[in-house]
Amino acid sequence: MDYHQLLNKQIKKLLPAQYPEDDAVVQFLNAINTSFNNFDKSIKLADHAFNISEREYLSVTDNLKEQNEIKQRSISQLKEAIKALNPDVELKLSDSDDDLIHIISFLQERITKAKELEVALITSKEFAEKAAMAKAQFLSIMSHEIRTPMNAVIGFTHLLIHQDPKPEQREFLGFLKFSAENLLVLINDILDFSKIEAGKVEFEQVDFSITDLTKNIRLALLQKASEKNIPIKLMMDQDLPNAIIGDPVRLGQILTNLISNAVKFTHQGKVTVTATLACRDEDNSTIDFEITDTGIGIMPDKIEHIFESFSQASTDTTRKYGGTGLGLTITKRLLQLLGSEITVISEFGKGSVFKFSLVFKNSKKQLSSTSDSDEFYSLKSLKGTKLLIAEDNQINVILAKHFMKQWDVECDVAENGEIALMLVQTHDYGMVLMDLQMPEMDGYQTTTAIRELPGEKYRDLPIIALTASAMLDIQDMAFTVGMNDYVSKPFNPNELHRKIAKYSRQKENV
Repeated sequence: MDYHQLLNKQIKKLLPAQYPEDDAVVQFLNAINTSFNNFDKSIKLADHAFNISEREYLSVTDNLKEQNEIKQRSISQLKEAIKALNPDVELKLSDSDDDLIHIISFLQERITKAKELEVALITSKEFAEKAAMAKAQFLSIMSHEIRTPMNAVIGFTHLLIHQDPKPEQREFLGFLKFSAENLLVLINDILDFSKIEAGKVEFEQVDFSITDLTKNIRLALLQKASEKNIPIKLMMDQDLPNAIIGDPVRLGQILTNLISNAVKFTHQGKVTVTATLACRDEDNSTIDFEITDTGIGIMPDKIEHIFESFSQASTDTTRKYGGTGLGLTITKRLLQLLGSEITVISEFGKGSVFKFSLVFKNSKKQLSSTSDSDEFYSLKSLKGTKLLIAEDNQINVILAKHFMKQWDVECDVAENGEIALMLVQTHDYGMVLMDLQMPEMDGYQTTTAIRELPGEKYRDLPIIALTASAMLDIQDMAFTVGMNDYVSKPFNPNELHRKIAKYSRQKENV
């Protein structure tokens, strides 16, 4: 029998030859042999298990080492990121395994503070929005309350001046008109400044003549200049295009502010307005504007401050010359919105020069020269036009009726929106002049109701908003509900005449 090699050696060495043949000895030897074999198997199993455990241990160790390196790199990157976000922050961290815990605690603290700041910002934003809304409502109410009587003052002054008054009465009426228009300028400055601050300024793109616009502005300011014996000279480049595309109202506001200032601060000498074609290509024309005066000039250390809100060159300027201190601020903001900048060169006691350039799109139209005179009584008759005036202020109704009479316009009056809606359905009007703030139904509600009436007649009926309100988005609101146009009170008689004539012609051509 084959025994385990170790057992064979012991048998050969110690056991006599006859013993292995004895059955009892054989059983004993078999039992010992089994033990030897089992012991060998156990050793092999133990060796195998040890080898496997060692490989697993090495693998786990390598993995832990790799994870630790990743953790250390992540911690370092977190530290660098925190430093980059806030260079002034002090992270009291070591290179220990506790760094990550400290960083997490630090970030949790920062997140908590950020959430608190976010809540505070949301609260501040809501407060600012409420304040802005309150400001807009205040401006609307105050503007309506101021502009409504101003409309009557300026309108009736227009009428009286052209009804052959006595010489001394004409002089007094001129003073009244001048004072009322100055007050209106102050009101408009405040409202325009609010619009610009709120980002509500929109620019039109219409065809107009630079030459005609500048001439009309000169005519409007000529009386004030003549009273001081100051000529306003125009130097218009002969190469200026006949027509360009842009916003004549905003450009007129810019030029009026600058020329009016030049006249205001000039006691002797002259004011010169220059417009020069700088360059022109297939699509655009660049025009340089320059307003020069021989007035009081500006101190060198004050030049950079004259464009600030509610600021003037010296402390006694407002007392001596008046004004809001917003004209140049509005001018600068409007030019910035148009992609331009204004520059000023001034010598104290000798005068100032204001310069800016604007790019306009070229127009293909050929415009005939016109002059926007204030002589409304010479405007063409609008006989044949019948319109409805929706207005609750009786003084404004009387004023509007006088102008309609001057222009041979037949008109009815509705003192509130409900009456206006009823009259529109029972009469054939060419258009409606719609006040926006009325009892029962306001102008928006009335316009919406008219547009919802069945038939093309009510869909196409021209409705012109005529209001003293100054809500910043009032024009958008008026157009949204279906109004065709907008005239602000106090209205310019020429502007109102043009609007009525325009929509009368449109109705005739339908």
